[in-house]
Amino acid sequence: MSIMSSQVSAASILIQDADQQNSNRHKANFHPTLWGDHFLAYTNDSMTIDPATREGYEELKQAVRRLITANTDEQVKKLHLIDTVQRLGVAYLFEKEIEDELEKIHNHLYIDSDDDHDLYIISLAFRLLRQQGIKISCDVFEKLKDEKCKFKATLNK
Repeated sequence: MSIMSSQVSAASILIQDADQQNSNRHKANFHPTLWGDHFLAYTNDSMTIDPATREGYEELKQAVRRLITANTDEQVKKLHLIDTVQRLGVAYLFEKEIEDELEKIHNHLYIDSDDDHDLYIISLAFRLLRQQGIKISCDVFEKLKDEKCKFKATLNK
Protein backbone atom coordinates (compact mmCIF):
# COMPACT_ATOMS: atom_id res chain seq x y z
CA MET A 1 0.00 0.00 0.00
CA SER A 2 2.94 2.32 0.67
CA ILE A 3 4.11 1.94 -2.94
CA MET A 4 0.69 3.07 -4.10
CA SER A 5 0.68 6.10 -1.81
CA SER A 6 4.20 7.06 -2.91
CA GLN A 7 3.12 6.86 -6.57
CA VAL A 8 0.11 9.06 -5.85
CA SER A 9 2.21 11.63 -4.00
CA ALA A 10 4.80 11.61 -6.81
CA ALA A 11 2.04 12.19 -9.36
CA SER A 12 0.64 15.09 -7.31
CA ILE A 13 4.12 16.66 -7.13
CA LEU A 14 4.45 16.39 -10.92
CA ILE A 15 1.05 18.02 -11.38
CA GLN A 16 1.98 20.86 -9.02
CA ASP A 17 5.27 21.41 -10.91
CA ALA A 18 3.38 21.52 -14.21
CA ASP A 19 0.93 24.06 -12.75
CA GLN A 20 3.78 26.26 -11.59
CA GLN A 21 5.40 26.10 -15.02
CA ASN A 22 2.10 27.02 -16.67
CA SER A 23 1.62 29.97 -14.34
CA ASN A 24 5.08 31.29 -15.26
CA ARG A 25 4.33 31.23 -18.97
CA HIS A 26 4.34 34.53 -20.79
CA LYS A 27 0.88 35.55 -21.83
CA ALA A 28 0.25 37.09 -25.22
CA ASN A 29 -0.78 40.70 -25.15
CA PHE A 30 -3.36 40.72 -27.94
CA HIS A 31 -5.03 43.93 -28.96
CA PRO A 32 -8.75 44.10 -28.23
CA THR A 33 -10.96 43.08 -31.12
CA LEU A 34 -12.78 45.63 -33.22
CA TRP A 35 -16.01 43.73 -32.65
CA GLY A 36 -15.92 43.97 -28.88
CA ASP A 37 -17.90 41.38 -26.97
CA HIS A 38 -21.10 41.91 -28.93
CA PHE A 39 -21.08 38.37 -30.35
CA LEU A 40 -20.20 36.82 -27.00
CA ALA A 41 -23.32 38.32 -25.48
CA TYR A 42 -25.63 37.21 -28.31
CA THR A 43 -29.01 35.95 -27.25
CA ASN A 44 -31.74 34.48 -29.38
CA ASP A 45 -34.25 36.95 -27.92
CA SER A 46 -32.74 39.74 -30.00
CA MET A 47 -34.12 38.06 -33.13
CA THR A 48 -37.82 38.81 -32.87
CA ILE A 49 -39.86 38.51 -36.04
CA ASP A 50 -42.88 40.70 -36.48
CA PRO A 51 -46.18 39.00 -37.43
CA ALA A 52 -46.19 40.32 -41.01
CA THR A 53 -42.74 38.87 -41.70
CA ARG A 54 -43.70 35.56 -40.09
CA GLU A 55 -46.85 35.42 -42.24
CA GLY A 56 -44.79 36.07 -45.37
CA TYR A 57 -42.36 33.37 -44.30
CA GLU A 58 -45.18 30.86 -43.86
CA GLU A 59 -46.68 31.80 -47.26
CA LEU A 60 -43.33 31.23 -48.97
CA LYS A 61 -42.93 27.93 -47.18
CA GLN A 62 -46.36 26.80 -48.39
CA ALA A 63 -45.58 27.97 -51.94
CA VAL A 64 -42.41 25.85 -52.03
CA ARG A 65 -44.31 22.92 -50.52
CA ARG A 66 -46.93 23.24 -53.30
CA LEU A 67 -44.18 23.35 -55.95
CA ILE A 68 -42.60 20.19 -54.58
CA THR A 69 -45.86 18.25 -54.33
CA ALA A 70 -47.41 19.53 -57.58
CA ASN A 71 -48.54 16.84 -59.98
CA THR A 72 -46.43 17.28 -63.07
CA ASP A 73 -44.96 15.06 -65.73
CA GLU A 74 -41.75 17.10 -65.86
CA GLN A 75 -39.46 15.06 -63.66
CA VAL A 76 -36.46 17.16 -64.68
CA LYS A 77 -37.96 20.34 -63.20
CA LYS A 78 -38.88 18.46 -60.04
CA LEU A 79 -35.32 17.12 -59.72
CA HIS A 80 -33.90 20.62 -60.19
CA LEU A 81 -36.29 22.02 -57.59
CA ILE A 82 -35.39 19.37 -55.01
CA ASP A 83 -31.70 19.87 -55.69
CA THR A 84 -32.05 23.65 -55.29
CA VAL A 85 -34.01 23.33 -52.04
CA GLN A 86 -31.34 21.02 -50.66
CA ARG A 87 -28.51 23.31 -51.74
CA LEU A 88 -30.22 26.29 -50.12
CA GLY A 89 -30.22 24.38 -46.85
CA VAL A 90 -33.97 24.47 -46.27
CA ALA A 91 -34.73 20.84 -47.17
CA TYR A 92 -35.29 20.05 -43.48
CA LEU A 93 -38.56 22.00 -43.75
CA PHE A 94 -39.83 19.71 -46.53
CA GLU A 95 -38.35 16.30 -45.64
CA LYS A 96 -41.60 14.33 -46.00
CA GLU A 97 -42.57 16.02 -49.28
CA ILE A 98 -39.11 15.49 -50.81
CA GLU A 99 -39.08 11.86 -49.71
CA ASP A 100 -42.51 11.24 -51.27
CA GLU A 101 -41.61 12.96 -54.54
CA LEU A 102 -38.33 11.09 -54.89
CA GLU A 103 -40.20 7.83 -54.31
CA LYS A 104 -42.61 8.79 -57.11
CA ILE A 105 -39.72 9.70 -59.39
CA HIS A 106 -38.02 6.40 -58.61
CA ASN A 107 -41.17 4.42 -59.36
CA HIS A 108 -41.78 6.21 -62.67
CA LEU A 109 -38.23 7.02 -63.73
CA TYR A 110 -37.98 7.50 -67.44
CA ILE A 111 -35.11 8.78 -69.49
CA ASP A 112 -35.76 10.52 -72.78
CA SER A 113 -32.96 9.58 -75.15
CA ASP A 114 -33.57 12.66 -77.31
CA ASP A 115 -32.74 15.01 -74.46
CA ASP A 116 -29.42 16.84 -74.80
CA HIS A 117 -28.85 16.82 -71.04
CA ASP A 118 -29.41 13.12 -70.51
CA LEU A 119 -26.13 12.47 -68.72
CA TYR A 120 -26.70 15.38 -66.34
CA ILE A 121 -30.29 14.37 -65.62
CA ILE A 122 -29.34 10.76 -64.98
CA SER A 123 -26.53 11.75 -62.64
CA LEU A 124 -28.76 14.27 -60.83
CA ALA A 125 -31.51 11.68 -60.37
CA PHE A 126 -28.97 9.09 -59.28
CA ARG A 127 -27.42 11.42 -56.69
CA LEU A 128 -30.73 12.61 -55.24
CA LEU A 129 -32.16 9.11 -55.04
CA ARG A 130 -28.99 7.69 -53.47
CA GLN A 131 -28.87 10.52 -50.93
CA GLN A 132 -32.41 9.61 -49.97
CA GLY A 133 -31.31 5.98 -49.53
CA ILE A 134 -33.31 4.66 -52.48
CA LYS A 135 -31.80 1.74 -54.37
CA ILE A 136 -31.57 2.17 -58.15
CA SER A 137 -31.74 -0.68 -60.64
CA CYS A 138 -28.92 -1.63 -62.98
CA ASP A 139 -30.89 -0.32 -65.98
CA VAL A 140 -30.05 3.24 -64.94
CA PHE A 141 -26.38 2.32 -64.70
CA GLU A 142 -26.45 0.86 -68.22
CA LYS A 143 -28.13 3.99 -69.55
CA LEU A 144 -25.56 6.14 -67.78
CA LYS A 145 -22.73 4.05 -69.21
CA ASP A 146 -24.19 4.26 -72.73
CA GLU A 147 -24.60 8.03 -72.47
CA LYS A 148 -21.06 8.39 -71.15
CA CYS A 149 -19.73 6.44 -74.12
CA LYS A 150 -21.75 8.61 -76.52
CA PHE A 151 -20.46 11.73 -74.77
CA LYS A 152 -16.83 10.57 -75.06
CA ALA A 153 -17.34 9.72 -78.71
CA THR A 154 -18.59 13.21 -79.50
CA LEU A 155 -15.62 14.73 -77.64
CA ASN A 156 -13.14 12.65 -79.63
CA LYS A 157 -14.54 13.78 -83.00
